[in-house]
Amino acid sequence: MPKLTIPAAITKINPKDQAQLEDLFRQFGNARRRAYTLKQHGVPKAEIERLLQEQTGLNSRYAKDAHHSIESLPPHVTFGGLKLQRLREQGKITAEEYKKRRNSLIISRGDKTKKGNLNTRITKEENKFTLRINTPTTDQPSERYIYPEIFIPEKYLKRYQHLLLNGKSPYTITLKRRDEDQGYDVRITVELPPAGKEEAVEQSPKPKPERVMTLDVNAGHVDFAVAENNRVLAVGRINCHEVQYASTSKTNNLLHKTASKVRNIAEHYCARVVYGRLFTHRFRSKHNRANRKVKRIPHRKLGFILEAKCGAVERSEAYTTKLGEKLSPKVGLDVHKCAAAAFALKVLDYEGFKTLSSSSLLDEIPHGVASNEGVGSLRRRLSVGSGLTALHQDQGLVHDEAALGSGGYSEIPGIRGLYSFVESLRTNLPCLHVKIC
Repeated sequence: MPKLTIPAAITKINPKDQAQLEDLFRQFGNARRRAYTLKQHGVPKAEIERLLQEQTGLNSRYAKDAHHSIESLPPHVTFGGLKLQRLREQGKITAEEYKKRRNSLIISRGDKTKKGNLNTRITKEENKFTLRINTPTTDQPSERYIYPEIFIPEKYLKRYQHLLLNGKSPYTITLKRRDEDQGYDVRITVELPPAGKEEAVEQSPKPKPERVMTLDVNAGHVDFAVAENNRVLAVGRINCHEVQYASTSKTNNLLHKTASKVRNIAEHYCARVVYGRLFTHRFRSKHNRANRKVKRIPHRKLGFILEAKCGAVERSEAYTTKLGEKLSPKVGLDVHKCAAAAFALKVLDYEGFKTLSSSSLLDEIPHGVASNEGVGSLRRRLSVGSGLTALHQDQGLVHDEAALGSGGYSEIPGIRGLYSFVESLRTNLPCLHVKIC
């Protein structure tokens, strides 16, 4: 079952509750180290959990969570990190600060049979969210719960608030103390219900996508086209040149930003995302530089991220580049944008794609862009590799101002409606330019 981690933070806590929370941090950290030591000595799981309750004063659920948090740890682990230990050895931090930083984690797992999470539970009072935390205060059982206020981003509340407050969905709470007493971070991990079984949420239903956004992935940039019914609505490029030279961690960050931008554009046009299947390992060139550029394209990794973020699907893009090369001088757009548009035609109308690729009817279309095209305003003839540049901002998307109108060309006999596809590419077409890095 898929899971989602929601970021949050404690925003308000009184001094008395904070003292109890710090005591819980200390006890839970102690329980984790004891559980790890006992596990290395071969003590059974049930015996470890029993000893943790006796030696640390935690309840059974905290003891089980402490043991579960160290089960997958390898041998010779330094709790708090080796860097923190070196700081203490060099005298750069005090012993008290060392112990405090080492005990900076609390994990509380949810249970479906207990309707959520017993030790740490999210509650709501007067539009304020609080975190009910069970602290190990044994001398005053009536005050064992503390209720610090927490902040949860609005975009998560709109979609997942029902999973946190319905009392039926289990969720895991992870508390992490920031260094130098800068506050507390909260991470809420929820299990998402299967598709089609989500509970009703008070929000406007999303329209079903009837358009397609196809991607042409290249070295350092991603070209795309949005189309419907053999008509291209927009084309553009997302630049991500640093992917070719960045480290692995930075590459992953850039790919996530690229996928987020693709998702935003697809949602703006209400389109489903389709990306092409590449076989970069088969690419051979006599130029080593070209070989390096092509083989550095993180196509598969980008595809996995697109599938997770956008629900993208993979389709064959064979022969789309060849058709893009034919279309490019006809419409005044570069080859990659035309290849993305041809890919869209292939997804929407495969028979039309084959007709346009194999016939000679495309040769009858005149080259370039007419100066009196569209609404009659003069426009410079565009050559191969150029793009439209009159940009303005509309709902967060940068594109050309477009006014729908007649292109002034007659229908080509025998092309069976495919002329409208070529016509939409070169007249009144928004052209998005998005820069990621």
